[in-house]
Amino acid sequence: MDEAVVYLQPAYILQHRPYRETSLLLEVFTRDFGLVSLLAKGVRKEKSKTAGLLLPFALLQISYLDKNELKLLTNAEFLEAHDLQRLGLYCGFYVNELVQRFLHKHDPNPALFVRYQQCLQALLTDDNIEQTLRYFELDLLEQAGYAIELDVDSRSGKPVQAERRYQFEANLGMVEHTTGTIDGQTLLAISERSALDSVALSQAKQLLRTLLAQHLQGKPLKSRAVLAKVIQYL
Repeated sequence: MDEAVVYLQPAYILQHRPYRETSLLLEVFTRDFGLVSLLAKGVRKEKSKTAGLLLPFALLQISYLDKNELKLLTNAEFLEAHDLQRLGLYCGFYVNELVQRFLHKHDPNPALFVRYQQCLQALLTDDNIEQTLRYFELDLLEQAGYAIELDVDSRSGKPVQAERRYQFEANLGMVEHTTGTIDGQTLLAISERSALDSVALSQAKQLLRTLLAQHLQGKPLKSRAVLAKVIQYL
């Protein structure tokens, strides 16, 4: 089979690790081809200028040979950096792990690519990192095909009422419950992507953690454990 060549594809490095003496294995999120595994040959040589580009949170244009499951990187051009710091940096690694765990290889998702960019931009500041993460988690679930209706009681079919309480039920969705853990007002705010106060942020965190856990099949997120430790010392 002839080798296909992909030219100047917008992409972000999600993960990189050494391969043999001078190369890198890369997990890359591309705009038009989804998740791609790449081999970057020789980039760890002393005089290589490419290795300094192949870092997380930098928007690149990459070119590669597409023949096998493991693609061969042929060129990388720097476009824009998201210089994440402190808590934002660890949150960025958490977001990268989520993308790797929820998207399938070679499944294009340009809409999520744009939302990923927006998430990194928001993480540059400490203004409202919790809200940024919750809405990215929600975007990820929707784009991965795991969306649920947040403004409708899945059992009765009635619109969610702000003054009532609700509970998530697996294989069903949000249902009204007298001892529910999330306010209807919070569900409506999340559904509309509105600003969340401290109570809504706490409820949203528990809800999104539950929704994510459904599809992680019991496998913990390594970055979440690291993030929890970091938060203790900030």
